[in-house]
Amino acid sequence: MRFTWLPVAMLLAFGFSAVIGQQFPEIGVWRYAAAFAFVVAFTVSILIHELAHALMALRFGIGVSEINLGFFAAGTHIEGERKRPFEEFAVSVVGPIASLIVGGLAYLGARAVDDGVGYIALWQLAVANLIVGVTNLLPGLPLDGGWVLRALVWKITGNMHTGTIAAAWGGRILAGLVLALPVILERVFGREPSIIDFLIAMAVGLFLYMGATAQLMNARLRNKLPTLQVRTMARRAIAVHSHTPLSEAIRMAGTAHAGAIVVIDGDGKPHALVSEAAVTAVAENQRPWTTVSELSTRIAAGHIIGVNDTGEEILATIREHPASEYLVLDAAGSVYGVLATADIERAFRNR
Repeated sequence: MRFTWLPVAMLLAFGFSAVIGQQFPEIGVWRYAAAFAFVVAFTVSILIHELAHALMALRFGIGVSEINLGFFAAGTHIEGERKRPFEEFAVSVVGPIASLIVGGLAYLGARAVDDGVGYIALWQLAVANLIVGVTNLLPGLPLDGGWVLRALVWKITGNMHTGTIAAAWGGRILAGLVLALPVILERVFGREPSIIDFLIAMAVGLFLYMGATAQLMNARLRNKLPTLQVRTMARRAIAVHSHTPLSEAIRMAGTAHAGAIVVIDGDGKPHALVSEAAVTAVAENQRPWTTVSELSTRIAAGHIIGVNDTGEEILATIREHPASEYLVLDAAGSVYGVLATADIERAFRNR
């Protein structure tokens, strides 16, 4: 669990202590203790919201890496994609529902107390959780309601990425409405907005817009993934021994119309790659006196990719084992070629 909650907690404590001080001046410095208790209770309620997401995800066998309580960025980091629209819907909607339940219980508690500092604290806690629950149900990413909308569109269209695009555009529309909210309030209710209203609207609007845009780009990227294949992107490679001069390796590559060099050991097994950048860095008059072993980089276990791998598998390898080049092996375990991340990026741009 990762906490970056301190800035907002301090603001909440300062604001609530001021409210308590105005209504109950006789309690003196105890208003700070009341403010601290309120902030702790609100933090626990946010944690309950995120735990609801996490527990529902675990219920479906989906991994959870962390829970982050942060300023404008509370969230449960769930590993992997949901397999069905219902899983997406359940995991997403349960958080706001938990907040509404906590808010309802706080409201009942306020009605039971009916007076004093406890009443104010419980009432404010109810209002805060009502706001958290309702706003998170708004239909736009990165809010929970955006993931609910994604699940519904996914169910209707049968395409998860179409759902993401629809929900991301919903988030962009919400961002525009939030940015315009101070002006809307002035026109509709005659309330003149303050500079603080504009600053809050800008912060929230930008948060929504950036989150929605990131998801939109991710959806468009994933739409392209099935069309990408290692077989069509990999560069043909030649295999040479470590003592081969670079000039000779380049000549052999040119004759074979290859774009990569793989270094093999005495048993003929590949163990290192010579990157294009390393070759370019050696002056032409030095290449006859430089062996490929001096420029090669040993192949790590995670830097080997199958010739039949496609988009999702390529993306998973790059994410888990970042590198500039990967050795490509065919089904028999023989060298097929080399896949460079630059070629993958070029393929994305051209599709």
